[in-house]
Amino acid sequence: MPVRRHATANPPPGSPALVPVGVSSLPSRAVSAFSPGAVLAIAGATLLFLVPAIWNGFPLVYYDSVDYLQLPFIWQMPIYRTAGYALVTLAGRLAHSLWAVPLLQSALVAYVLYETLRRFLPRSPEAALILIAGLLLLASGLPWFTGEIMPDAFTGVLVLTFAVLVCDEGLLSSSRRAALTAIMALATAVHSSHAALAGGLLLSALLVSLAAPGLWPGLRRRLRLPLIAFLLGLGLAAAANAAATGRLFLLQDNAVLTLGLFVEDGLAQKYLDHACGKPVPKLRLCAARHRLPHNANMFLWHDGDFNRLGGWTGMHGEARRIVVGAIKSFPLTYLWDSIALTARQLTMLRTADGVAPMRYLIGDAIARHYPQESAAFLAAHQQRGTKFDDLNAVQVPLLLLASAALPVLLASAWRRRDPDAVLFLGILALALLGNAFVCGALSNPNDRYQSRIAWLAIVALAVAFGRWRREGGPGPASDFPRAGAS
Repeated sequence: MPVRRHATANPPPGSPALVPVGVSSLPSRAVSAFSPGAVLAIAGATLLFLVPAIWNGFPLVYYDSVDYLQLPFIWQMPIYRTAGYALVTLAGRLAHSLWAVPLLQSALVAYVLYETLRRFLPRSPEAALILIAGLLLLASGLPWFTGEIMPDAFTGVLVLTFAVLVCDEGLLSSSRRAALTAIMALATAVHSSHAALAGGLLLSALLVSLAAPGLWPGLRRRLRLPLIAFLLGLGLAAAANAAATGRLFLLQDNAVLTLGLFVEDGLAQKYLDHACGKPVPKLRLCAARHRLPHNANMFLWHDGDFNRLGGWTGMHGEARRIVVGAIKSFPLTYLWDSIALTARQLTMLRTADGVAPMRYLIGDAIARHYPQESAAFLAAHQQRGTKFDDLNAVQVPLLLLASAALPVLLASAWRRRDPDAVLFLGILALALLGNAFVCGALSNPNDRYQSRIAWLAIVALAVAFGRWRREGGPGPASDFPRAGAS
């Protein structure tokens, strides 16, 4: 089979370079205009991602949604929240309809997925987009996030924009690169966990470029736009926080949140048993240490002792002392718990986590800021209560299998000498693991945290299969060099 090439940066003399194969159908020059087929495919995928919200009769809402939908109106937020997602919910205020938010989110996901497929399955990205969007509707929770007033729709968007920008070798026009950079910046800004995830991806890619410069020539240079997007995202997040609080900051102090995590995994109880008999430090929580719940959410939102001791505001100083003391006193326990919580988070990915009746929590805010849509909110399926057990009986096993298949796909791509696929799949695998660590070990495990990104494993399977078919099977290209080859 003839070997197909496209231009790459020249590797350093004597360095092995992985030569992408099967890319003859990539455009020979950057294209900025969208074909009618691309526009129709993106519109169709947008509609598919809106299906759960359309079925519901109103955008889906979560417990946190009440703060996010009010932010563009009152520019105030609780001590445990950040304001970046107001950059998205502002669309609702400008359009005088909350439907603007899921429409915007669905369209952005559809566009980014199209650019991803255009880069990695270039022969027919329009058809692939519709097929994969339909698959994601049936097999993942993505459309439940794109249709929800929450920043979780942007987690996968962050990863895909990063992957496309890092793997771009001049095939994107300047306008499309600018669009993807802006979208990555927005995705970074909307949630503090996204900033941590983006920073981790950048650092990991930089280390790869330094450790093996010959494997992906030009990788370090291609990190410039993701780095710009990351910095822009941090700036947007800080600006939004300043608009809401009058203070310029990136993150709220999360000592109370971490205390909740330590309550759940037992480290707080262990430290209190160790410290409460000593004269220093004096901890008010000692009196309640035998009544602590075994769930972070119960402790932070429903525990009477926590509220009596001051809650999120009054417990701040003591929470910091307990967290710092516990880590110093039991570092190995903390390390092991972090590993265990990351592993636990990887397997928690049920769809529609927290999609429950919300009329008493959010109804007043919607009636105040979107009075014309209050009746639709009250009549939505969500307010009548819906069970998702049957849906999760199908989706959870599929997502677990797809996630577990990522290492196999990576090994197969390496064996076939397909460096584009190796880099793309490696980014997605690292993102799944990094998200589980950030949310599981640094916050506390919840199904929505991993469900919001697990759909990337479905995309990985589709891309890997499409490239395998295009290249005619599993055999390697004859000129794909092995590491260390001269």
